[in-house]
Amino acid sequence: MPVVGTTAYNTAGQITALVRSLLNDAAGNLFTDSVLLPYANSAYRKVQRSLANVQSGTFLTDNVLLVVSAVTQVDASAQVSITDATAPPNQLPTDLLVPVKVWERANGSTNDFVEMTDLTDHDGLPSEPQGQTLRYWEWRADGLYFLGATQDTQIRLRYQKSYPDFTDATSPVLIRNAQEAIAYAAAAMAGAARGAPQAERWDVAAADAIEDLIARATQREQQTGRRRRPFSSRGGIAPRI
Repeated sequence: MPVVGTTAYNTAGQITALVRSLLNDAAGNLFTDSVLLPYANSAYRKVQRSLANVQSGTFLTDNVLLVVSAVTQVDASAQVSITDATAPPNQLPTDLLVPVKVWERANGSTNDFVEMTDLTDHDGLPSEPQGQTLRYWEWRADGLYFLGATQDTQIRLRYQKSYPDFTDATSPVLIRNAQEAIAYAAAAMAGAARGAPQAERWDVAAADAIEDLIARATQREQQTGRRRRPFSSRGGIAPRI
């Protein structure tokens, strides 16, 4: 999916420029962009993981539509899946980390989507014959698994994503106001690799900056109203709200 340019985002070049200043190499005699990009990417992924762990909405993608093909015959032992290896255009999105919710409707219809029941960490999918709807889903082995249905089914997928690595100085930093956290962590790694005495200082600064980002994300979640999950008559497991 192409990223729309916006002045709201910093660039990787701004990150690497800050790293050079932190490492007393503002002229870039040693720490060029090509040298720093692997460290910047590692720091970028570290910040993403930290924010994803507190379920920051920054990483949510919704309304991705895929089709689960009908089973060829009804068989209680059969299951179907969507994985990275599924034929295009119905393979998993390349930036998917973990699914959050899945809805379904008959493929080709304009019906409302109906939320499916997530059986991940609930002892797996039941063994029963396929019907007209999928009803359940499970996330395992980096794939979405279903009992299957007797008709093609369109699913709507909501998931947590990862951002692409920086490829050059113009790459956008898709986490707002995270430049210090990324730069401090990158400076710590780049400095440590060359025995710089200030590496430990930047590692501590990175941890503090990441904590600030986490606190902001947590406050945002605390301000969001939540409804209690109702008990479902279907197997006693309620869909998440």
